[in-house]
Amino acid sequence: MKSYRLVILSFAVLVSAAVHGQLFVPLGLGIETSDQLRQIFQPQMYVEGDILYVCTKLGLYSKDLLNIESEWQLAGFEGVPILDYVRRGDDIYALCFNDKNDVFLLSHDGGKTFEDVTPDDFRNFIDKYGHVFWYFARHPKDPKTFLLSSFHAAGIFQTTDFGQTWNKLSSYAPDYFGYHAQNPAIIYECGGGGFTDEKTDFRISYDGGKTWEEKASCLPNGSEVSRIAFHPTNPDRWIAGGFRCVYTTSDNGKTWETQHFIGDSERETVWRHPTYDNENADIVYMAGGYHPKYMKLMCSTDGGTTWNRPYMEPIKTTPDEFIFDMKQYRDKLLIYSQSDVYMVSKADLIEQTTSISEKSLTPNPSQRERGAIYDLSGRKVNFQFSTFNSQFRKKGLYIQNGKKVAVK
Repeated sequence: MKSYRLVILSFAVLVSAAVHGQLFVPLGLGIETSDQLRQIFQPQMYVEGDILYVCTKLGLYSKDLLNIESEWQLAGFEGVPILDYVRRGDDIYALCFNDKNDVFLLSHDGGKTFEDVTPDDFRNFIDKYGHVFWYFARHPKDPKTFLLSSFHAAGIFQTTDFGQTWNKLSSYAPDYFGYHAQNPAIIYECGGGGFTDEKTDFRISYDGGKTWEEKASCLPNGSEVSRIAFHPTNPDRWIAGGFRCVYTTSDNGKTWETQHFIGDSERETVWRHPTYDNENADIVYMAGGYHPKYMKLMCSTDGGTTWNRPYMEPIKTTPDEFIFDMKQYRDKLLIYSQSDVYMVSKADLIEQTTSISEKSLTPNPSQRERGAIYDLSGRKVNFQFSTFNSQFRKKGLYIQNGKKVAVK
């Protein structure tokens, strides 16, 4: 019989968040993204070991995450507006934002020196439309293989030889695309459709891009799908954000369920960058941005079935700051936005977004039963933590005797 470990959590905000006053702790990159990049493109960041690498308009920058007080360092491609890169040892294949022809750069010394390797076939797109390329999607197993997306009807391309040659997989121009993390033969493409005339905004290929299945009909009309996260141990379970909603599937993308947040002012934003916790897959994080006044984070402690109220961070720059990317590092989330890179304690996020007032519990505090178990909505549940029988089916956070109890 499977055992469950109980963890008692305090309602108090943890010291680290209290010291900073806000959940988002800025890492002081000091390079704001230009309006031209912010409006269309999404520069990426990656964690390699204990080093964070961030693509910026001034080159590739790095920071030692073991010492967040350390200075940012120029890691390569000095003075070049980098959108994304793929690394294979000292070889780096980079995508830069440039209306000229030198859009694809190759370095053999970690970015110190580099050369233009833009394929001739792509130069025609650049000459006609200017810069048309989004970012790379890395293959989960093969560093030589990755995807490239472009708009203006250019489509999705794949290389299997680290950018020497490219094969077109699709004529659709997605906002988001990528490989299934456990089964890279599955590729998805979704979003607003770029600049094509096609109405389809969500497709999945189960054979490496040879054929595609339309999935937009599974979703509400006009809905947008963002990046997809894949459950780390159950490859059939996926989750994605959207405009005022979250999408989930439990059958490998064949059918989808939608959780609507229409009319919920806190959750009415474009949800992107879903992320399963790297230690507990029952915890899922979602970032929301490009919304007036706030950047937002929310989390689920039951695998995406229900979502806690979002944490809303006041925007300090423009009224519609965009979150470009979100990654995990140990017990932290890293958020890359227009203004800075921010570090967020996952424990603090869960603590703040699952806090509930005494008056929200049913029955009210004076009427609650001693020892009874309530969910976060104040509803009494019919099991005891000490009895792990067939009645107990769901891990997550609960309330007992005025304290939160996490079952892992």
